[in-house]
Amino acid sequence: MQLISSPGRSLFAAVTILAVGALVVTLATFHRAANGNSQPTEIELITLRPAGFEPAEITRPKGSFVLFIDDRSGRDNSWLLLQRSNGGQLRAIGLERRKSEWNDVVDLTPGTYILQDANNSELRCQITILP
Repeated sequence: MQLISSPGRSLFAAVTILAVGALVVTLATFHRAANGNSQPTEIELITLRPAGFEPAEITRPKGSFVLFIDDRSGRDNSWLLLQRSNGGQLRAIGLERRKSEWNDVVDLTPGTYILQDANNSELRCQITILP
């Protein structure tokens, strides 16, 4: 079965992603205000595709940011693991086709982290937090 992509469907998907992104920014603003932090929270968008993560690597300064994951793998569900490079697991993230986006404000200490597909360890994104 071949899926046919139409311009209208692509536009709808793009508008949906932008709307979700705007919501994330709004929620991040409320999070900052609730914690007395006036620094803007940045968003790191990571997309899971059938061939792997885009981007495959992120390097950023320490400090909180919104980690936004968009599952475009085409699978019914995905399980992702966020862990330190030494193997200490921080979070397991479940994504389903009907809810293919996940986001949260994270504040990782300096070091190297791996976001990987729990079912295929070759699909991974390296996140480096600088001191």
